[in-house]
Amino acid sequence: MRNTIITAAALALPTLAGQPAAPAPCPAPQPAPVRHCADSPWSMEMGYNYNWGARDIMSWDGPCKEIRTHGADLTLVHHYRGPHAMTVRLGYNYGSRSWGGWDNEFEGSLTSDTVRTHTFTLMPGYRYTAALGERTSWFMGMNAGVANQSLKYRAYDSWGGEEYVGKLHDSAWGIAYSAELGLRYAVTPCMDLFVAYQFTGNAAMPTLRDDEGNSARMKAQNYHGIRAGVGFKF
Repeated sequence: MRNTIITAAALALPTLAGQPAAPAPCPAPQPAPVRHCADSPWSMEMGYNYNWGARDIMSWDGPCKEIRTHGADLTLVHHYRGPHAMTVRLGYNYGSRSWGGWDNEFEGSLTSDTVRTHTFTLMPGYRYTAALGERTSWFMGMNAGVANQSLKYRAYDSWGGEEYVGKLHDSAWGIAYSAELGLRYAVTPCMDLFVAYQFTGNAAMPTLRDDEGNSARMKAQNYHGIRAGVGFKF
């Protein structure tokens, strides 16, 4: 029996020697790391603002007082080192004010004057942000750039049975600036809500001229306001 086993093993050796070695198993492919928006240095803000004018709107003598404006903006934010960030803000604001009424001294004449402003701004800037808690933070920022301001004036007068309607319009470019101080609350790692006090202004001063050669120039404006909105990381 022992001789039979030895003989069978000897006959099997050449067959086993000719078989290739079994290949080593390949490692399973690893999935690419997922990039989460919370780690992104880029974010976009959509803001709404309401502003109280700090100066009279026009340079003429008359009852034309300061004007209130409201508008919206888009702000691109890039966090480049810790609490520091660079911003670029595109904004639009609208404001209007009317004055006038009945004048009984001149046969019950009715007068009405209305001014309207449309302001577009493009301002790069800087922002500093610091944490207050797990979800809350405070920030301050400054922006400076250019503004295009449009001024429209409408006058209405009825006197002695006659009516007069006059319209004037002009636009101008100027320097724009803003400073803000606010609070931010993280709703999710990728979305937050913010509210801020802001001081804004511009030096665009359109000049209105009528057919008789009279002119009135808009004063350089500045405002105290509230800005609020939502931000998204991407």
